Amino acid sequence: MDTAFDLSDPKLLLREEVLADPRPLYDQLRREAPIWRIPGQDTFLVSDPALVREAVGRPAEFSSNLVSLLYRDEGGCPVAFDMAPLGDPIHVLAVADPPAHAAQRKLLQPHLSPEAVKVLEAPIRQFADGRLNPLLAAGGGDIVGGLTNPLPAQVVCRLLGFPAEDADRLVLLVWDIGLLLDGVTDLDGMTTASTAALELTGYVQEHLEAALGAPSSSVGLLAVLVGAIDEDLISSDNALGILMQLVAAGTETTSSLMATTIETLAQDLDLQDQLRREPERIPDALEDVLRRDGPFQFHYRFTTSDAILGGTSIPANSRVLLMWAAANRPNLDSPEHRAPHYAFGRGLHFCIGAPLARLEARIVIEQLLRRTSEFALDQEAEPVRRPSISLRRHVSMPMRMLRS
Repeated sequence: MDTAFDLSDPKLLLREEVLADPRPLYDQLRREAPIWRIPGQDTFLVSDPALVREAVGRPAEFSSNLVSLLYRDEGGCPVAFDMAPLGDPIHVLAVADPPAHAAQRKLLQPHLSPEAVKVLEAPIRQFADGRLNPLLAAGGGDIVGGLTNPLPAQVVCRLLGFPAEDADRLVLLVWDIGLLLDGVTDLDGMTTASTAALELTGYVQEHLEAALGAPSSSVGLLAVLVGAIDEDLISSDNALGILMQLVAAGTETTSSLMATTIETLAQDLDLQDQLRREPERIPDALEDVLRRDGPFQFHYRFTTSDAILGGTSIPANSRVLLMWAAANRPNLDSPEHRAPHYAFGRGLHFCIGAPLARLEARIVIEQLLRRTSEFALDQEAEPVRRPSISLRRHVSMPMRMLRS
C-alpha cells in the first residue's frame, strides 16, 4: 500500500489535512510505525493497542504528570512547552501518579459512579429541553452554541456546586484554556490560554474559600472536597486542581461526544429513524461514535527514566503520546473485531467522569430524537471543527430541524 504521509516530516502532525481528519495517519502509524518519534525531538506517538496498554501499566516509567506538552513554533513545527516539574503537587487526578492518584480517585469515585449520577437524569433532561426549545421554535440553528456547549457546563455547575448562572462564563474560559492542548497554538495563544487558566483559578479559589468558611452551606462535589480537606485527606491546593480539572474535562469532552453523535445522525437519516423507533439502541450508537471518532485523541505521558517499549528506546524526559484514537482503529488483521474501545482511556486513569458523559449524551440524543421528526445539517453552512491534535471538538454546526 502506498504511503499516504511522509513520516520524516517534523510538521506532519500539524498539517492541515491531518488536523481535519487524523484517522488516515493513525492507520498508517498502526501499519508502519506503531511507535513514531516526531523527527528532531523526544516526542513519541504510541498507536498500537498492546503497546498503549503496556505503557499504561508501567506508571513508574511513564508518568501521567503533565510536565510538558506541544505547541507550534514560528516555523510550524510542534515543540515542547514546559508546564510543571515532575512530582509537583499541581498534578492531580488525571495527571497524578500513584499513590496520590488512588487517594484522589477513591474520594470522588462514589459520587461519579453510574448509580450515583442517576440523580442528575431529570435535571439533565430539563436542561436539554430548555436548550432545545429555542432551536425548535426557529426551525434550527447552531446546535453547538445552542445545546452541546452550554448543557455540559450547566451539569458541571450542578455537580460541583457552582452557581448555575456561571455556566456560560465557564464555557468561554474552558474554550480558551483548551488552546494549551491544541498543539497548533503559537506563543500568543499560549498566553491567552494561561490568562484564562488564571481567571478560572481565581473563580474556583473564590468558591472553595467560601465553602471552607461556611462548610454547611456548600453542596455537590465542592462539599465533598471541603470535607476531605477538613479530614486532612487532601490539601486545599489539591482540591483546587481537582475542581479545575473537573470543570474542563466535564465540559469539553462531553460537548465533543454530543456534537459528533448529532452530526453522525444528521448525515445518516436511516440510523436516525432507527434510533427514533428504538431508543434503547442509543447507548450502543454512542459507543460506536466513541470508538470511531472519540473526543480525546491521546493523553501525555512523561518518561521518568530511559525506557524500552515495543523494542523502541525512549530516553528519559521524553513526551509519550498514548494515542487512544489510533488504538481504536479497526484491527489490522481482523477489521470486524470489536475490542473494547479506548475513548475514555485505559487502566488506572480510565476517565472517572465516563458514566456522567454517557448519561448526558444519551439524554440529549433521546430528547433530540423525541422532539423532532427529522434533523439535518444546514446545507448553507458546513460544520466547523476546532483545529487540534488533542481534542476533536466542533466550533459550530448549523442545522435544520422539523418538530415531531
